[in-house]
Amino acid sequence: MKMEKIIRGGTAKSMRLFVAFSALVFGGTMLGLASTGVSSAAKPKTVTLQFWSTYNTADKEASTIAKVIIPAFEKANPGIKVDSVIYPYSDLLNKFITTSAAGNPPDVMRSDIGWVAQLAQQGLIQNVSKLKSFRSIRHDILPGPLATTVVKGQSYAFPDDTNTQALFWNKADFAAAGISGPPTTINQLVADAQALTVPSKQQYGLGVDGTDIWNMAPYIWSMGGSFTNANYTRASGSMDSSATQTAVTTLVNMLKAGYIGSDFQGGASAVSGEQGFPKGQYAMYIDGPWAVPTYSSLSPVPSYGIALFPSGQAGSVSTVGGEDTVVATQGHHIAAADKFAAFLASPFAQLAMAKQGDMSAMKSVAASEVKAVPYYAVFAKQLLTARIRANSPGYSQLDSDWSNMIGQILAGKVTVAAGLASAAQSADAALAGS
Repeated sequence: MKMEKIIRGGTAKSMRLFVAFSALVFGGTMLGLASTGVSSAAKPKTVTLQFWSTYNTADKEASTIAKVIIPAFEKANPGIKVDSVIYPYSDLLNKFITTSAAGNPPDVMRSDIGWVAQLAQQGLIQNVSKLKSFRSIRHDILPGPLATTVVKGQSYAFPDDTNTQALFWNKADFAAAGISGPPTTINQLVADAQALTVPSKQQYGLGVDGTDIWNMAPYIWSMGGSFTNANYTRASGSMDSSATQTAVTTLVNMLKAGYIGSDFQGGASAVSGEQGFPKGQYAMYIDGPWAVPTYSSLSPVPSYGIALFPSGQAGSVSTVGGEDTVVATQGHHIAAADKFAAFLASPFAQLAMAKQGDMSAMKSVAASEVKAVPYYAVFAKQLLTARIRANSPGYSQLDSDWSNMIGQILAGKVTVAAGLASAAQSADAALAGS
């Protein structure tokens, strides 16, 4: 009450006493704040992003993300931290879906390109088409990697890395057979496979590493065949077309003639191309850039070359692989997550990861990555004509139906025409359900 009287009194003396008293109280308060380390100004809140991936910890892929890419992003974006968590490939998709259903997904995920359509359809990832950061790089994305982000005309991911397969050929085997270089056409491939098959040495002219679409697509597409229509809604008319039948028949006949090795049909005793090629069991097979470091570590290093996949009626066409970066719709920090996803597509991040085996999805980085990693040259050129597998939630079932039916065809249980017609009907159902 005394203080109230002093204020209301208004005398000069009382006002001087009040000012002095107020200064003492305010000064003491500020001193107390200083002594406890509390600032009078509000501190900016630090945002921590959850980033999930399947980066390889056996080489420098994971460490480059952790020690180079993320620190650079955090330095360029004060107030944003990134918590990187690596999961096994077999666990990541289901874990993302489960946590999204619970309303607590990671903010950002490095997704297999084959998951994007499913996640987009389920509404679990952000449509990035209208983001300024995505529009600014869209023209720079290679056609194949760009197509992996698109679902019903909209992009739901930033491209992260890409890859494709090219033809590996054994120079010593070719020289022994009197063949000067790798085949440039499918017809030459078939003829060379026959000439390079040496039963006494258990050497096959060609290795085809499975009946799945990833391994068979280059043959089917290059020979003019296909698996679905252009918008991935129907397989009938494509998977069972005459061109697809011709391509499959070509491979079936090569297997029957003994030109293709055990990897095609698979089984417990099958030898993959990557295992058999350096041992001289396969004179040719297709593989990706990851095979090169493997062969470089061998002693002796096999003598081999890498060439574009041989051209058929539709040219030289291989398969697009890789990963995309998606932003969770229910993520807690959407704006910061968009920044990080865009940063992973930046020239700095793309080139740093390219040096560790992750080829860039960006046209502008191609020259730099080839200079840094010369053996990328053929793969970079192959990517210009590479295609994506059906970008549909039904792709997994479609691929399974195709692979199982090709197995039956190779086993002689069904004809090529009947088998592909049946597979196409099953694939139609898978695509319709998506």
